Amino acid sequence: MTISQQTQFIVGMLQYYETQAVDMLMNYYFNDSRSFCVAYSGGKDSSAVVYLVIKMLQQIKNPKKTIYILNSNTFAELPPVLEHLQKSLKSIQEFSVKHKLPIEVIEVVPEMKNTLNVQLFGVGMPPPSQTLRWCTDKLKVQPIDKKIKELFPSGEFISVLGTRSDEGYKRQERIEQRTVKGTDLKLNDRYPKASNLMPIENWSTKEVWSYLLSQTNELIDVDFLWKLYSDASDKNASECSFVGAGGKYIDEGKLGCGTSRFGCWQCYLVRDKDKSLDGLMQSGYKDLELYNGYRDWFWQFTQQGWEKTRDVYNHRTQVRDFYDKGGEDNIKYGMTMPKGLTLDIRKKAFKKFVELQKNIEEPLITQEEIILIQQRWILEGDLNLTAFKYTKELELNLNSFSLPKEMREKIRLAKEILKLLKTDSDIKKYYSLNTLKRFSIQYTANKNKCATKFFPTKEEEKHIRTEWEKAQKLEQRTQEDLDLYSLVQGLTNE
Repeated sequence: MTISQQTQFIVGMLQYYETQAVDMLMNYYFNDSRSFCVAYSGGKDSSAVVYLVIKMLQQIKNPKKTIYILNSNTFAELPPVLEHLQKSLKSIQEFSVKHKLPIEVIEVVPEMKNTLNVQLFGVGMPPPSQTLRWCTDKLKVQPIDKKIKELFPSGEFISVLGTRSDEGYKRQERIEQRTVKGTDLKLNDRYPKASNLMPIENWSTKEVWSYLLSQTNELIDVDFLWKLYSDASDKNASECSFVGAGGKYIDEGKLGCGTSRFGCWQCYLVRDKDKSLDGLMQSGYKDLELYNGYRDWFWQFTQQGWEKTRDVYNHRTQVRDFYDKGGEDNIKYGMTMPKGLTLDIRKKAFKKFVELQKNIEEPLITQEEIILIQQRWILEGDLNLTAFKYTKELELNLNSFSLPKEMREKIRLAKEILKLLKTDSDIKKYYSLNTLKRFSIQYTANKNKCATKFFPTKEEEKHIRTEWEKAQKLEQRTQEDLDLYSLVQGLTNE
């Protein structure tokens, strides 16, 4: 078969696949009362779906039913990925307005209190792991859920996805299990009254790229997307090559560009190697080695063992939590549970993060996030506003007046209480300065609740950390625990 014949065959095949997909979309657009919500990530599969939805609308005379294209911005994507995504969202909306298509492009973002920066540095959440994957819910699921409820109060809609069955046997099996008999629709696990529609379900990676590369860049910059995948794949250019001969199509067997996955640049689920980040680094994208260096450093820094990195008290409630699973046969039963990253760990990581932003000259954190982080630190005894001091080099000019007036007053009173505590030799002997600082602000916030919160003595905290290090419960100390709240009550004659 000549190249010309190959080209004709490929073009014909693409037209056939496109017609099938467009017909599927049109059938449910007209015959199902529910609106379409297209999940757009900016990747190759969701980009193909956007093109197909546009093609469908262009074939309809005066389409009326609005189609929503929904993207989730986590605030943590790699710079080239985020740049591509922002340009694509803008061009899709502009294209829709220009051609009078009923499309609304929507970008959802996490609440500021739930961003990766605030959760890691402010709240003290440990890096996400396979056993504690808190990031997806806070960064993506919650903001998407909120928007879905606004758009579809009844919960009735059709989610148009770029999911494909050739992405793995387990995925293919799950798709088949969720298919509604006699239809193209799939059950939606999250929204009972919604359905999923997968117009490129049976497309191969080769067919997705062949289709995208045959489209105009007016809607999405496909050429840049191709380069992004190619570079991130860490492949030789020949492995991601395509042939231009009256059209573009992928060389048989050269699918290196289909294997890349993009996500948060700080993703700690990847562990040692983020292939996409490594591939982009080797392709010369600016400053990515600095991002990679910080991410690796932070992971190692927070993985030194509970006894060195985790707090003995719950950051939110300031109480002590215990292992209660497995019964007394479990050697950890009754041990103090490790909670979030210590304030000292967070301060050091935050300082290094600020240095990273200064070196790359790219915004990694917002002023609002910094204020939220500082407010969390204050509740754990950072009365000197360390986060604000660290960010002075970013020229943000944050100080105590960046905080609510009520919080400024609490800091003032906490400093007075701390000064009083430091005059008592017994208190200084038994309690660390960090514990006294934390107690001072908690006492100021609500002194009566301090009696139920956990302020361990130096010896008690040492005992707990020794248990963590040995991974087993040790005999309880015989020395009677000192109650800081009671000592302060006597000291202040209250």
